[in-house]
Amino acid sequence: MSEWYFVLAPVAVLVVLSLVRFVGCGGEDFTSPPDFPRNYAQVVGLDFPVAYWRLQEQKAEEPSAPSVTNLPVVGGTAVDVGTAPSLGSFDGTYKAIKTEPPTMNPPFPLDTPWSPGGLLLERPGLLELPGQQSTSLYVDGGYVEVPYATVLALGTFSVEALVRPGWDPSESGLYRSVITFCSVDITPEAPEGFGFGLFAGPDPNPDPNNPGDVWQIWLGNGPTFTRQEPNEPFVKVNLDLTSYLCITYDKDTKVLNMYVYVSGIGMSSNSFPLYPSDNSTYSPVSDPTQSLLIGMHRPPVVPGGPGPFPLYHPFKGHIQEVAIYGAALAPEGAKGHAEAALMPYGP
Repeated sequence: MSEWYFVLAPVAVLVVLSLVRFVGCGGEDFTSPPDFPRNYAQVVGLDFPVAYWRLQEQKAEEPSAPSVTNLPVVGGTAVDVGTAPSLGSFDGTYKAIKTEPPTMNPPFPLDTPWSPGGLLLERPGLLELPGQQSTSLYVDGGYVEVPYATVLALGTFSVEALVRPGWDPSESGLYRSVITFCSVDITPEAPEGFGFGLFAGPDPNPDPNNPGDVWQIWLGNGPTFTRQEPNEPFVKVNLDLTSYLCITYDKDTKVLNMYVYVSGIGMSSNSFPLYPSDNSTYSPVSDPTQSLLIGMHRPPVVPGGPGPFPLYHPFKGHIQEVAIYGAALAPEGAKGHAEAALMPYGP
């Protein structure tokens, strides 16, 4: 995902969340003190998400298998269960698309996987607390599309997800999108773009003794949309276990953090692997025609480029419990979410 074709410019929306009762589709009361072990949805709700997609719908919501390359097939609804009534609902739509890199002159970066357009619901869940029934979304060209909303285009925000990659080491070295909300135009005379992306992708500083993809954040700041360089090493993608991922950004301090917690690895430690960057500038999406995507990435506008090539960088694997907040979660908040998802309580 070469940096030359990405871009951004400023717009920020501040969301003030009132202390209201949050009730999910399963009847979860997000404000009552939960019994232990805590229900994961209750833990999320106590931090008042702006939007929360559990991705646990039934198979009836699956789109049919796509037959035409780069033409999405529409399925049912991915319900937002965590929105305050005063903010509205941010339901998404399940979609599937066969993707393949295009042939372009000049060459388009061929750093995207091909995909058959797979989307399966009611797959094995990623929550590991005893007694919690859950399912996950499995994608290989499938994705969720959420229409643009100013409430989602936040200057200060957190976004989190549970993921379990489904590619093997031989398929490493390509970009795969967990969640993206960006708009990019690479017109040479006036490049512009907005938003963020959370990806698995090639390690920019590969270690021959420890190969594989790394988790990375891309932010737009006006004229560019670039990978953010951490003050610590990039965190490797674990292909065998479930990971809790969370990125936070504070527009006032310009501090960007990434939290990665892997099931069964260091779960009793007092700190997460962090991705601190203390001078990251960011501008959220301002174009109302652009949507938020889970499991997929929208390519840049390429002057003179052939079409159709609507989407690329498809994720491959399981995704569950995607949430967006109007604040930067503190380290202890992110840790609490990870523990609620991946660390079983004792008897």
